[in-house]
Amino acid sequence: MIDMAARLALRAYPPSFRERYGCELEALVEDTGAGPSVVADLLVGALRAWLRPVMPDESAERRRRRMQASVATTWVSWCAALYALPILRFILSEEPWPTPDLVRRLLDVAQYAMYGAGLILLVGALALLAESSRTGSWAAWRPLVALVPTLPTWLIAPFLLAFASIDPVSYWVGALGVLGPAAFLVTAAVTPAVVVTRCRPSAKVLRLLALSGVAVAFAVTTTGIACVATFTMNTADAAQLVTMPILTVTVAASAAALVSAGRGAKAALRREHPVALDSDPGGA
Repeated sequence: MIDMAARLALRAYPPSFRERYGCELEALVEDTGAGPSVVADLLVGALRAWLRPVMPDESAERRRRRMQASVATTWVSWCAALYALPILRFILSEEPWPTPDLVRRLLDVAQYAMYGAGLILLVGALALLAESSRTGSWAAWRPLVALVPTLPTWLIAPFLLAFASIDPVSYWVGALGVLGPAAFLVTAAVTPAVVVTRCRPSAKVLRLLALSGVAVAFAVTTTGIACVATFTMNTADAAQLVTMPILTVTVAASAAALVSAGRGAKAALRREHPVALDSDPGGA
Protein backbone atom coordinates (compact mmCIF):
# COMPACT_ATOMS: atom_id res chain seq x y z
CA MET A 1 0.00 0.00 0.00
CA ILE A 2 1.09 3.56 -0.69
CA ASP A 3 0.84 5.98 2.21
CA MET A 4 -1.03 9.26 2.01
CA ALA A 5 2.06 11.45 1.41
CA ALA A 6 3.19 9.39 -1.58
CA ARG A 7 -0.34 9.25 -2.96
CA LEU A 8 -0.66 13.04 -2.78
CA ALA A 9 2.74 13.37 -4.45
CA LEU A 10 1.57 11.11 -7.27
CA ARG A 11 -1.59 13.16 -7.62
CA ALA A 12 0.55 16.28 -7.99
CA TYR A 13 1.63 15.17 -11.47
CA PRO A 14 -0.24 16.65 -14.45
CA PRO A 15 -3.17 14.62 -15.81
CA SER A 16 -1.31 14.02 -19.09
CA PHE A 17 1.61 12.48 -17.21
CA ARG A 18 -0.64 10.30 -15.02
CA GLU A 19 -2.52 9.04 -18.07
CA ARG A 20 0.71 7.85 -19.65
CA TYR A 21 2.94 6.85 -16.74
CA GLY A 22 0.72 6.89 -13.64
CA CYS A 23 0.28 3.13 -13.24
CA GLU A 24 3.98 2.43 -13.83
CA LEU A 25 5.07 5.11 -11.37
CA GLU A 26 2.63 3.89 -8.72
CA ALA A 27 3.87 0.31 -9.12
CA LEU A 28 7.46 1.52 -8.80
CA VAL A 29 6.66 3.36 -5.56
CA GLU A 30 4.96 0.26 -4.17
CA ASP A 31 8.06 -1.83 -4.96
CA THR A 32 10.67 0.61 -3.63
CA GLY A 33 8.73 1.99 -0.66
CA ALA A 34 7.52 5.51 0.03
CA GLY A 35 10.07 7.03 2.39
CA PRO A 36 10.62 10.77 2.78
CA SER A 37 13.32 10.82 0.08
CA VAL A 38 11.00 9.07 -2.38
CA VAL A 39 8.19 11.53 -1.66
CA ALA A 40 10.61 14.42 -2.15
CA ASP A 41 11.76 12.96 -5.48
CA LEU A 42 8.14 12.55 -6.55
CA LEU A 43 7.37 16.19 -5.76
CA VAL A 44 10.43 17.37 -7.69
CA GLY A 45 9.41 15.14 -10.58
CA ALA A 46 5.89 16.57 -10.49
CA LEU A 47 7.29 20.10 -10.73
CA ARG A 48 9.39 19.10 -13.73
CA ALA A 49 6.38 17.43 -15.34
CA TRP A 50 4.38 20.65 -15.06
CA LEU A 51 7.21 22.74 -16.51
CA ARG A 52 8.05 20.20 -19.25
CA PRO A 53 4.86 18.21 -19.79
CA VAL A 54 4.76 14.87 -21.61
CA MET A 55 3.18 15.41 -24.99
CA PRO A 56 1.50 12.81 -27.20
CA ASP A 57 2.72 12.24 -30.73
CA GLU A 58 -0.41 13.59 -32.43
CA SER A 59 0.25 17.12 -33.65
CA ALA A 60 -3.06 18.74 -32.62
CA GLU A 61 -3.21 17.09 -29.21
CA ARG A 62 0.44 17.91 -28.59
CA ARG A 63 -0.19 21.59 -29.24
CA ARG A 64 -3.30 21.50 -27.06
CA ARG A 65 -1.40 20.02 -24.12
CA ARG A 66 1.42 22.50 -24.64
CA MET A 67 -0.97 25.45 -24.46
CA GLN A 68 -2.81 24.06 -21.43
CA ALA A 69 0.48 23.50 -19.60
CA SER A 70 1.59 27.01 -20.53
CA VAL A 71 -1.59 28.60 -19.17
CA ALA A 72 -1.37 26.59 -15.94
CA THR A 73 2.30 27.43 -15.36
CA THR A 74 1.74 31.11 -16.09
CA TRP A 75 -1.10 31.25 -13.57
CA VAL A 76 0.98 29.67 -10.80
CA SER A 77 3.87 32.04 -11.59
CA TRP A 78 1.54 35.05 -11.44
CA CYS A 79 0.23 33.92 -8.05
CA ALA A 80 3.77 33.49 -6.69
CA ALA A 81 4.76 37.01 -7.79
CA LEU A 82 1.48 38.49 -6.57
CA TYR A 83 1.96 37.01 -3.10
CA ALA A 84 5.58 38.17 -2.95
CA LEU A 85 4.86 41.84 -3.63
CA PRO A 86 3.02 42.76 -0.39
CA ILE A 87 5.54 40.78 1.67
CA LEU A 88 8.37 42.75 0.07
CA ARG A 89 6.60 46.05 0.65
CA PHE A 90 6.03 45.15 4.29
CA ILE A 91 9.71 44.34 4.77
CA LEU A 92 10.81 47.59 3.14
CA SER A 93 8.41 49.61 5.30
CA GLU A 94 10.60 48.95 8.33
CA GLU A 95 12.62 51.99 9.43
CA PRO A 96 16.06 50.32 9.58
CA TRP A 97 15.88 49.54 5.85
CA PRO A 98 15.29 52.74 3.88
CA THR A 99 14.17 52.08 0.33
CA PRO A 100 15.53 54.17 -2.57
CA ASP A 101 12.90 56.09 -4.55
CA LEU A 102 13.78 54.17 -7.72
CA VAL A 103 12.98 50.88 -6.00
CA ARG A 104 9.65 52.21 -4.76
CA ARG A 105 8.74 53.36 -8.27
CA LEU A 106 9.71 49.95 -9.68
CA LEU A 107 7.53 48.26 -7.06
CA ASP A 108 4.62 50.55 -8.02
CA VAL A 109 5.07 49.65 -11.70
CA ALA A 110 5.21 45.96 -10.82
CA GLN A 111 2.07 46.24 -8.72
CA TYR A 112 0.08 47.95 -11.49
CA ALA A 113 1.40 45.45 -14.04
CA MET A 114 0.32 42.54 -11.85
CA TYR A 115 -3.16 44.05 -11.41
CA GLY A 116 -3.43 44.51 -15.17
CA ALA A 117 -2.35 40.91 -15.68
CA GLY A 118 -5.01 39.88 -13.17
CA LEU A 119 -7.65 41.52 -15.36
CA ILE A 120 -6.34 39.60 -18.36
CA LEU A 121 -6.54 36.36 -16.40
CA LEU A 122 -10.06 37.24 -15.30
CA VAL A 123 -11.15 37.72 -18.92
CA GLY A 124 -9.67 34.33 -19.79
CA ALA A 125 -11.40 32.70 -16.84
CA LEU A 126 -14.74 34.23 -17.85
CA ALA A 127 -14.28 32.94 -21.40
CA LEU A 128 -13.56 29.46 -20.07
CA LEU A 129 -16.50 29.69 -17.68
CA ALA A 130 -18.85 30.82 -20.47
CA GLU A 131 -17.80 27.90 -22.64
CA SER A 132 -18.29 25.44 -19.77
CA SER A 133 -21.75 26.90 -19.24
CA ARG A 134 -22.54 26.45 -22.92
CA THR A 135 -21.25 22.89 -23.16
CA GLY A 136 -22.18 21.74 -19.65
CA SER A 137 -18.69 20.40 -18.97
CA TRP A 138 -18.50 21.26 -15.27
CA ALA A 139 -16.66 18.14 -14.06
CA ALA A 140 -13.26 19.73 -14.72
CA TRP A 141 -14.05 22.51 -12.23
CA ARG A 142 -14.38 20.17 -9.25
CA PRO A 143 -10.82 20.85 -7.92
CA LEU A 144 -12.00 24.36 -6.98
CA VAL A 145 -13.99 22.74 -4.18
CA ALA A 146 -10.67 22.54 -2.29
CA LEU A 147 -10.91 26.30 -1.79
CA VAL A 148 -14.00 25.94 0.40
CA PRO A 149 -12.37 24.55 3.59
CA THR A 150 -9.37 26.90 3.38
CA LEU A 151 -11.28 30.12 2.68
CA PRO A 152 -12.69 30.48 6.24
CA THR A 153 -9.18 30.32 7.72
CA TRP A 154 -8.22 33.21 5.46
CA LEU A 155 -11.21 35.29 6.55
CA ILE A 156 -10.79 34.72 10.30
CA ALA A 157 -6.98 34.89 10.32
CA PRO A 158 -6.83 38.47 11.74
CA PHE A 159 -9.05 37.42 14.66
CA LEU A 160 -6.98 34.30 15.32
CA LEU A 161 -3.72 36.24 15.29
CA ALA A 162 -5.18 38.77 17.73
CA PHE A 163 -5.41 36.01 20.36
CA ALA A 164 -1.98 34.50 19.66
CA SER A 165 0.41 34.28 22.61
CA ILE A 166 2.92 31.93 24.19
CA ASP A 167 0.12 30.06 25.95
CA PRO A 168 -0.07 26.54 24.40
CA VAL A 169 -3.68 26.86 23.27
CA SER A 170 -3.25 30.42 22.02
CA TYR A 171 -0.04 29.40 20.25
CA TRP A 172 -1.87 26.85 18.12
CA VAL A 173 -4.64 29.35 17.45
CA GLY A 174 -2.01 31.75 16.16
CA ALA A 175 -0.41 28.99 14.10
CA LEU A 176 -3.76 28.31 12.48
CA GLY A 177 -4.02 32.02 11.74
CA VAL A 178 -0.77 31.80 9.79
CA LEU A 179 -0.98 28.35 8.22
CA GLY A 180 -4.65 28.66 7.24
CA PRO A 181 -4.20 31.61 4.89
CA ALA A 182 -1.01 30.01 3.55
CA ALA A 183 -2.99 26.88 2.68
CA PHE A 184 -5.63 29.02 0.98
CA LEU A 185 -3.04 30.88 -1.11
CA VAL A 186 -1.39 27.64 -2.21
CA THR A 187 -4.76 26.13 -3.06
CA ALA A 188 -5.76 29.27 -4.98
CA ALA A 189 -2.59 28.94 -7.04
CA VAL A 190 -2.79 25.21 -7.71
CA THR A 191 -6.47 24.36 -8.21
CA PRO A 192 -7.14 26.73 -11.16
CA ALA A 193 -4.06 25.30 -12.86
CA VAL A 194 -5.49 21.81 -12.40
CA VAL A 195 -8.82 22.99 -13.84
CA VAL A 196 -7.12 24.33 -16.96
CA THR A 197 -5.27 21.07 -17.55
CA ARG A 198 -8.49 19.06 -17.17
CA CYS A 199 -10.69 21.23 -19.35
CA ARG A 200 -10.91 20.74 -23.09
CA PRO A 201 -11.80 24.24 -24.29
CA SER A 202 -12.35 25.05 -27.93
CA ALA A 203 -9.41 26.08 -30.08
CA LYS A 204 -10.53 29.71 -30.00
CA VAL A 205 -10.62 29.95 -26.21
CA LEU A 206 -7.43 27.95 -25.76
CA ARG A 207 -5.50 30.18 -28.15
CA LEU A 208 -6.85 33.24 -26.32
CA LEU A 209 -5.62 31.86 -23.00
CA ALA A 210 -2.20 30.91 -24.39
CA LEU A 211 -1.56 34.23 -26.14
CA SER A 212 -2.74 36.30 -23.16
CA GLY A 213 -0.21 34.39 -21.06
CA VAL A 214 2.60 36.33 -22.77
CA ALA A 215 1.35 39.62 -21.30
CA VAL A 216 0.97 37.95 -17.91
CA ALA A 217 4.52 36.61 -18.12
CA PHE A 218 5.91 40.09 -18.77
CA ALA A 219 3.94 41.42 -15.78
CA VAL A 220 5.48 38.72 -13.59
CA THR A 221 8.90 39.69 -14.94
CA THR A 222 8.41 43.28 -13.77
CA THR A 223 8.05 41.93 -10.24
CA GLY A 224 11.25 39.93 -10.66
CA ILE A 225 13.08 43.04 -11.90
CA ALA A 226 11.78 45.09 -8.98
CA CYS A 227 12.97 42.42 -6.53
CA VAL A 228 16.41 42.33 -8.14
CA ALA A 229 16.63 46.11 -7.88
CA THR A 230 15.55 45.96 -4.24
CA PHE A 231 18.21 43.40 -3.44
CA THR A 232 21.04 45.20 -5.23
CA MET A 233 20.25 48.80 -4.26
CA ASN A 234 19.48 48.21 -0.58
CA THR A 235 22.96 47.47 0.75
CA ALA A 236 21.93 46.66 4.33
CA ASP A 237 22.97 43.07 5.07
CA ALA A 238 19.84 42.39 7.10
CA ALA A 239 17.60 43.64 4.30
CA GLN A 240 19.38 41.50 1.71
CA LEU A 241 19.14 38.45 3.95
CA VAL A 242 15.39 38.89 4.43
CA THR A 243 14.66 39.67 0.78
CA MET A 244 16.72 36.77 -0.60
CA PRO A 245 13.88 34.18 -0.40
CA ILE A 246 11.48 36.60 -2.11
CA LEU A 247 14.08 37.33 -4.77
CA THR A 248 14.51 33.62 -5.42
CA VAL A 249 10.77 33.04 -5.73
CA THR A 250 10.10 35.99 -8.05
CA VAL A 251 13.08 35.31 -10.32
CA ALA A 252 12.09 31.64 -10.61
CA ALA A 253 8.48 32.66 -11.30
CA SER A 254 9.60 35.14 -13.96
CA ALA A 255 11.77 32.57 -15.73
CA ALA A 256 9.07 29.88 -15.62
CA ALA A 257 6.40 32.29 -16.89
CA LEU A 258 8.50 33.62 -19.77
CA VAL A 259 9.65 30.20 -20.96
CA SER A 260 6.27 28.52 -20.64
CA ALA A 261 4.30 31.45 -22.09
CA GLY A 262 6.67 31.62 -25.06
CA ARG A 263 6.16 27.94 -25.80
CA GLY A 264 2.41 28.26 -25.42
CA ALA A 265 2.26 31.26 -27.76
CA LYS A 266 4.37 29.40 -30.32
CA ALA A 267 1.96 26.47 -30.20
CA ALA A 268 -1.04 28.83 -30.47
CA LEU A 269 0.32 30.63 -33.52
CA ARG A 270 1.41 27.51 -35.39
CA ARG A 271 -1.25 26.11 -37.67
CA GLU A 272 -0.71 22.74 -39.27
CA HIS A 273 -2.87 21.07 -41.86
CA PRO A 274 -4.76 18.85 -42.32
CA VAL A 275 -4.81 18.38 -38.53
CA ALA A 276 -6.43 21.32 -36.70
CA LEU A 277 -7.21 22.02 -33.08
CA ASP A 278 -10.83 22.61 -34.03
CA SER A 279 -11.24 18.89 -34.64
CA ASP A 280 -11.57 18.23 -30.88
CA PRO A 281 -14.94 17.39 -29.39
CA GLY A 282 -15.29 20.81 -27.73
CA GLY A 283 -14.04 22.66 -30.79
CA ALA A 284 -15.75 25.77 -32.06
